[in-house]
Amino acid sequence: MFIWMFFVSVRALDPEIIDLLTPVKSLGEACGYDACPNLQQDVLNVHLVPYSHTELGMYKHFDLFWSGATYYEDMNTTTQSSMFSMKMTFDATITELWENRERKFTLSDSELPYFFHWWARRDSTVRRMVYELLRQGRLFIVGGGWSMQDEGTTSYHAIIDSYTYSLRKLNRTFLSCARPLVAWQADNTGHSREYASLLAQMGFDGLFISPISFDDELIRMERRGLEFLWRGSDDLGMSTDIFTHKLYDGYRSPPGFCFTPGSLDPFLVTTAKSVIQIEERADLFIDLMRDRQSPYYTTNHILVIMGGYFGYFAARQWFKNIDALTNAVNKKTYKMEKKIHLHYSTPHCYLKSVYEAHPILETKQDDFIPLGYDKNNYLSGCFTSRPDLKYFIRVGHVYLQTAKQLQVLAKLGHDKILDDFMWIMGVMQDHNIITGSLAHHSKLYYMKRLDYAIQRSMTILQDGFNELTESSFRIEYKRCEFNSSVCPFTASPTFHILLYNPLSWPVTMPVRIPVRKSKYIVYDTKGNKIKASLLPVSIHVLNIVTRETKTDHEVVFLANDIPGMGFKSYYFERVEKHKRSIIKKLNPHPQKKYYIRQASDVYNKTYFEEEAIYDDEDEKSERRYDDEFKDDKPNISFASVEDFSPDNRNVVTPKSNRANDTTEVIPILLKEGTDTYIAETSTIVTEGQNTTELKSLERTAEILQTTQKQTTNTNVVTEELNVVTERVEIATRTPKKGSERENLDSFYAVESKDNFIENKYIKIELDSYRKISKLTLSNHLNTSLDIQFYYYVSDEATKVREEVTDVIDPGPHLFRPMDPKPVPIMDYLDTKIYKTDVVQEVHSIYSAYASFVARLYKDSPCLELEWTVGEVPVDDQLGKEVFIRYTTELNNSGVFYTDSNGRQTVKRIRNQRATYEPYDFNNIAGNFYPVTSKIYIEDTAMDARFSILNDRAQGGTSLIDGAIDMMVVRRILTDETGIGLTVNDTIDGKGVIVSGKHYLYLSKSNYRPNRAFEKKLAKEIELKPLSIISDTRLTIDNWLDLKMEFAGINRLPFGVHVLTLQNWNDGTLLVRLENFLEKSDVVKTGVKYVFLKRLFYNIEVERVRETTLAANVWLSDWTPLRWEKNGSFLTNFNKYYGTDLYEYDDKEEPLKDDDKPGIKLVPQQIRTFVVWFKSS
Repeated sequence: MFIWMFFVSVRALDPEIIDLLTPVKSLGEACGYDACPNLQQDVLNVHLVPYSHTELGMYKHFDLFWSGATYYEDMNTTTQSSMFSMKMTFDATITELWENRERKFTLSDSELPYFFHWWARRDSTVRRMVYELLRQGRLFIVGGGWSMQDEGTTSYHAIIDSYTYSLRKLNRTFLSCARPLVAWQADNTGHSREYASLLAQMGFDGLFISPISFDDELIRMERRGLEFLWRGSDDLGMSTDIFTHKLYDGYRSPPGFCFTPGSLDPFLVTTAKSVIQIEERADLFIDLMRDRQSPYYTTNHILVIMGGYFGYFAARQWFKNIDALTNAVNKKTYKMEKKIHLHYSTPHCYLKSVYEAHPILETKQDDFIPLGYDKNNYLSGCFTSRPDLKYFIRVGHVYLQTAKQLQVLAKLGHDKILDDFMWIMGVMQDHNIITGSLAHHSKLYYMKRLDYAIQRSMTILQDGFNELTESSFRIEYKRCEFNSSVCPFTASPTFHILLYNPLSWPVTMPVRIPVRKSKYIVYDTKGNKIKASLLPVSIHVLNIVTRETKTDHEVVFLANDIPGMGFKSYYFERVEKHKRSIIKKLNPHPQKKYYIRQASDVYNKTYFEEEAIYDDEDEKSERRYDDEFKDDKPNISFASVEDFSPDNRNVVTPKSNRANDTTEVIPILLKEGTDTYIAETSTIVTEGQNTTELKSLERTAEILQTTQKQTTNTNVVTEELNVVTERVEIATRTPKKGSERENLDSFYAVESKDNFIENKYIKIELDSYRKISKLTLSNHLNTSLDIQFYYYVSDEATKVREEVTDVIDPGPHLFRPMDPKPVPIMDYLDTKIYKTDVVQEVHSIYSAYASFVARLYKDSPCLELEWTVGEVPVDDQLGKEVFIRYTTELNNSGVFYTDSNGRQTVKRIRNQRATYEPYDFNNIAGNFYPVTSKIYIEDTAMDARFSILNDRAQGGTSLIDGAIDMMVVRRILTDETGIGLTVNDTIDGKGVIVSGKHYLYLSKSNYRPNRAFEKKLAKEIELKPLSIISDTRLTIDNWLDLKMEFAGINRLPFGVHVLTLQNWNDGTLLVRLENFLEKSDVVKTGVKYVFLKRLFYNIEVERVRETTLAANVWLSDWTPLRWEKNGSFLTNFNKYYGTDLYEYDDKEEPLKDDDKPGIKLVPQQIRTFVVWFKSS
């Protein structure tokens, strides 16, 4: 039974507009399901759906598609507008609908940004026409997202945001007759399980998809499985079930019936008269319906798209031909009793007819990723294409969440700024934009618009921070490009940063602030100096073309416990450079002196102990990491002579800056008494096989004594030096008997000769070639670890094949290697290790275009690896697909796991598909899956799990047991579309350089708190706290007078996150809560309870009302459809896929609250509320 639902209340509309949008039943007007006709059940009902597919990306961008103009990149020119435009499409379509009451038209997600752009520029007469078409059910909207979003590379959070924005806009403008009843994903490079789950929770009654892999479709056709019941989440069960229909011809008309001008298909009607072959054409259409399409569906209803790519700019031609075809077929079948009936319809009316036919549907629990067009062409390249764009979209998402939260917490306005921001963020999720499947000029257009939106949002951030810090004067806050270590505002001698955390719990994170080489003191909000270090920026990052700055170092420190939905600030003070003479009095009876370069002993541990203390309950706030490496030897430190070494003339001179210089630590114990300790090192300079080594400590003592003799007349040594950048430290003291020597920690990073880095949880070891070779945890879990760059040569068919048939060139979507064996990138290996109290780093350069920095931060249980790739060489005229292979000794037996849209986890098995046997499988491209937040492998015998978390969507796989491959950069010189979408971005003629981060996490596979931590870490990477800079001149006393620490939310149970906090309608708030844990992560039930009353700062909740996920329908007004199916769903797809075991979910119970107080959240559940409140 179909029930028409009420919308969530919106701001008041003009009563006249409400009347114009309300169907007049006495005149036979109706919308939604009420507008669907009653059809005969003993005939084949052909639902003709006029539809014009539109793009937001590809070879044009929004402005060009709107106007019909064309940009020629090679000439940097734009043509004038043309009829082939979205403006003309809407004008023509509305006119033709108005002419004939029988006609209908369907708008989808991709058209909505254009439609509202068109709507804002139309007068009241045209608007009244649209109102009437909507209330009569003749103009219908499907999908409802603010673009046809990609399903592989998008984050679930951004997906929900986009639908919320778009559906709210439809609701506020057109009321209930514009509500999309079905979802529409008709042009996607694969379809994800989490996406289906989200759509079901939004209240969509059905999902129409295309394409799916060629072999999957063929097998489904054989068993009449092109319609099925898809379960989106095992944890949430039947609340995520959604009827799914595979569009037979995608978004195009059947072959031979395209009526777009310029098409080679013959028209039935021209502008003057019918063509002679109308009878023949009608027969052909009948045959296509009866023999080509209907046998593969289970009811007597079939859906046929009548449209194509941007076809309805010629809407008159389309509708007149459809009218003629419908009349001809219906007349012929009536006379010949062929029982086929054609009529104008919409996707939701088709779904209603199918539902009333009571089909028995097959079930599905996996996904449709990756997509194979045929045996040679898999669309797994778009998971990685244009990684800089993918990252920038992720950055924009964080700024948007921050701006929405601050608008509420600081009680700000700026609605127009946020509306524009949500507009561009919704567009950026489009299947051709976030995937990088667009022309270079289109990419730049959208990045510029997003950059502008972010910059405008800084007004909200500045107003919010000034309000919440209670500043009596306006402080200017600015953003920086921290991904490429660029920030011009740190040139000021004093500045402060403000870290805003959009998550719902306190976050501790490393902060890296780009500066020129100087000494800085960092203060926390209590005025305490905190430990910070200065480290060099990697050489590869310094070579980024767009990096117009002289900053070559970074101040690094750990920001502890940044409050949830709040901020914390830190003050920086540069120790100004100046030169002065230092006169050091020498002991009249000097002891023997030694020059030694000695890193703090903490960096040179050789003996490790571990203890294991684990918390085994998921109800605890998080895992305690109490397993530490410990050092039992005495803590012996020496002062240091930095950047100096003796030369042949027995004087102290600056040390060589050669890239391959290394240092060897020589610990010396001096006898008790009044000693002068001078730290120096022996220096080993390696060039090929030549090694020059400092002679001996006796020779070093000689040097020092000679130097002292030169100053005996004055008994002083006078040295002029820069006390900030180059200094000699001489420490004179009388140590207590038996005491440990003082640990003198340095602000400057120490380059170490050690073959390891470590913190209290992890030790990373290097082999004799200075290449990372082993990862060891303090609980004894360890594995070999090899990190290696590779590339596949792109299979450019038209260049290397003499005969080219169905093999097309790779492009932004299509990934196909020429040779299944990848080429290792190892032109040379240059490794340096830097150690500080905050972080220890391995800088490894493999070639001029491939390097990484591996970092172990203090107290961090994972290894951060920052990779930098580019400019990828293409002098050989062959494209390259660059990836990183992480090889361990785990045996995962071909099984690996990837996230689905950054949320649930989906099991993958190498060379397999869950529901069918692939045809002629491409075992390279066909095994790459989208990794939005993480990928992992497990070895149950070893009780080990190796995970990689990433900062943007990428393609990932496990082609070899024990290994994870992460595609990072694609530079290819061909394009499968033939319209100029080559993934070969350049700046000033040079290929781009891209940096990104992977987070490596080794843990016990059977210890569930580790999994919960991993989920939490993924959230902290996705919504990484923002670092905002202010170079407003404040003294530290002025700064301390401000409220520089703020929490906007009270404590929540572990696993719960406030996904959305934003202003809503008429003084209400929209609050969206999620339990981000999966059942497989928790020890007990994983059920959480949340109390909203005083959860947020200065907000006292008075009442709430729950909505569907996208906040456009009251939950109490929504009744999901229940379909008959041919079997039960597995209780857990991941558990049983690839095994001979089965356990079915026979309970089939919807989610419901219990008698306990609070809002109940089961694992993976998201609940959305409209909140009425008062300021507390």
